[in-house]
Amino acid sequence: MNNQEQRMKFVDAWAEYVRTHPDSEWSRQQNVIINSCLKSASLTKEQFLEMKRVPARKTE
Repeated sequence: MNNQEQRMKFVDAWAEYVRTHPDSEWSRQQNVIINSCLKSASLTKEQFLEMKRVPARKTE
């Protein structure tokens, strides 16, 4: 199996997981991954969003 086939198989598996599990479960897991990536990259949430040109949400 080549790399593209492996990636497509993963995308299909993830889509199935998202369809069959509650939002709260998979979004919590994604949050852990994203926070870990930001921490290892030494970026704050705001720096990451700026890099992606996504406006940060105000927390009041």
